[in-house]
Amino acid sequence: MRVLVFDVFGRYALFRRSYTTTSSTSYDFPPRTAVCGLMGAVLGLTNKTSDSSEHLRHFDSAHIALRLLKPVRKTCLGVNYVETKTGKENRTQILLEVIKDPAYRIYVSEFELFEQLQKHLRNSTCVYTPYLGQAQMIATLRFVGVHELKEVPAPQKVHSVIKQLEGLKVKPEENLVIVRETMVLNMDNERRPTEYATYWVEKNAKALEVLNYPGKIYRVEGLGECVCWMD
Repeated sequence: MRVLVFDVFGRYALFRRSYTTTSSTSYDFPPRTAVCGLMGAVLGLTNKTSDSSEHLRHFDSAHIALRLLKPVRKTCLGVNYVETKTGKENRTQILLEVIKDPAYRIYVSEFELFEQLQKHLRNSTCVYTPYLGQAQMIATLRFVGVHELKEVPAPQKVHSVIKQLEGLKVKPEENLVIVRETMVLNMDNERRPTEYATYWVEKNAKALEVLNYPGKIYRVEGLGECVCWMD
């Protein structure tokens, strides 16, 4: 199995927790749906309306893994919003929790648009501007390569976020900061969540030693990294 690997980074990111309202707080890393949106921007995928998420169907056959490349550091910013729909000059200030200097590595298995995505990333081109959760938080993408995957048994040092499955065991070590994040895994075409998943991640971007895992662990040949799928 081949996997396309690329890095994404920027100055700020905000992947809003779905249960927050006026003040937005951010997940530590993008949900699978946000990663699909990022790749959809590169490929130029469109939806019929702004409330639709039909572009996600192009990624239904893709497996995706994600690794933190930097420790997660958050700060809060006050952002002024202006009412533009009614023509009235209503203004309000919203507090946003954002990730500072985010950097992630994305791994995507072969799917229907694999070759097109590879071509764009290899040539540093995109159809629409990719961003990290908010339109003003522009993302920079860097092609890493196309690599073969080899399934390997536990125990292994896993570099990606790990989907929580029954029977998962991680070796506890000194100075590890393990965070659990529950987020939307998939949505229907009307942006309604259809599936949720919980992930384990080390907040300082360290690999976790997995002693037992009911799912599959893959080694990315040529990079020496082990990953688990988010889906």
